[in-house]
Amino acid sequence: MMNISSGEPSTLGTYLKIAKVFGKECEDFIKGKIAKSPNGENEEVIQAESQILYLFGHMAKNKK
Repeated sequence: MMNISSGEPSTLGTYLKIAKVFGKECEDFIKGKIAKSPNGENEEVIQAESQILYLFGHMAKNKK
């Protein structure tokens, strides 16, 4: 399994923790992915960390 820059595993659960910093819209987005995943929070995210953070930033920016 891949790790992100903080050393944590690249999972939906890890990104849920990060999403909380960006706001409810990002958190709800990840919670939706967790709900659809057979592995829940343990589902591995293979997308590049930078792209996930860009998505969160874009979602948070457009919320305002």
